[in-house]
Amino acid sequence: MRFISLIVTIAALALAVTPALAGKGGIPNGGGNAGNGSGSGGGSASYPGTLNATPSVLHAGDYFDVSGCGYDTEYGNVIIGFTGGSWGSPLDSGGCFTITGIPALSGDTLSPGTYAVTAYQYVHNDRLTKTGETTVTVVQ
Repeated sequence: MRFISLIVTIAALALAVTPALAGKGGIPNGGGNAGNGSGSGGGSASYPGTLNATPSVLHAGDYFDVSGCGYDTEYGNVIIGFTGGSWGSPLDSGGCFTITGIPALSGDTLSPGTYAVTAYQYVHNDRLTKTGETTVTVVQ
């Protein structure tokens, strides 16, 4: 059921983002290997976006915030994926965003471990592409 919710959410965000991308030809600034980041930041020399989760260590059921800067506003909204759910956010004029109150839940609660938090945007001819990544660690 969560998978269906994720698909519906991504489809809804796609409809919201697509008009902003209409008429955009190619990839500004050369494209490149978007979002090969790890740890507390994401991006590469050709895509300088950062992604941070606060707090990065939490208990199952807690909430955390995700923020980032350096994202290309020409690609539209950022979509954050985490344990089967997704959250969207518009970018400000500087390419920054903040999403608050993401729950560390999947089903009832998450087991202890490290989980990926991934940012996506529609790049490369309107393809949903990873543009940032970080992790959160769930403890007992």
